[in-house]
Amino acid sequence: MKKIIAFTTVFLTCAQCMSAETQSTGETPTGTALAQQLSGKRVLVENAPKGTFLSFQKGGVLKQERRGQPDELDQWEVEDQKLCFEGRRPRKCFEVAKFTDHKLQLIVSGQGENREVVDFYFVNKRGVPLRDVIAYDGKLAEKLRGRVITTEPVNPPESIKGSKTVWEFETKDRVAIGIFDSSGFPFPGGTAAYDSKDNDLCLTPPDRKTACMRVEISGSDVRLIPLENGALVEKEAMVGTIE
Repeated sequence: MKKIIAFTTVFLTCAQCMSAETQSTGETPTGTALAQQLSGKRVLVENAPKGTFLSFQKGGVLKQERRGQPDELDQWEVEDQKLCFEGRRPRKCFEVAKFTDHKLQLIVSGQGENREVVDFYFVNKRGVPLRDVIAYDGKLAEKLRGRVITTEPVNPPESIKGSKTVWEFETKDRVAIGIFDSSGFPFPGGTAAYDSKDNDLCLTPPDRKTACMRVEISGSDVRLIPLENGALVEKEAMVGTIE
């Protein structure tokens, strides 16, 4: 299963996946590749005081920004799949547990179930987490904001036959997604960030890859067609109504 049907199937097969921690869909980069991808990035540290950021500058310089205090400089370096820091304090290395477009997760201590992890979220120059940065063309987004779309797959697999997906575009950048089985029983849902370009809609659930689809609206009728490498996947289309 791919794209949108696969995306909605996630709710049926893993009801808590939108709120629980998930593993990165790809392999965590190591060595030079990890260093290259980190270079130039700025992060917000989970649970750190508001206004605290770290910048992985080129040349191995680590800049720490804290609101109301002068910036402090240290060093950062990658060793295989470990991220190392040194400078004002003795050198210390941490294993990189997860690396995505939006998040960096480090293991700071312990093993197995006792391990302690710290999450870092990539931010832009204004300090806004990249996962929350939504760019609109204003066309499709204006049609969807405040609307509710109810759909069902045209060619559903047996496991979700008769199910319906309800997309509630609550704000300009966030959609709530709920799934109901053939009897109308609701499964726990979740939310995703969304953006648009022309008539293509892209959804980004927490810690998951973005899935895009072509949205065709005619009156109250809607057709959602997944996009894969820019090509329409008609066999996985969903149809429904917009309110």
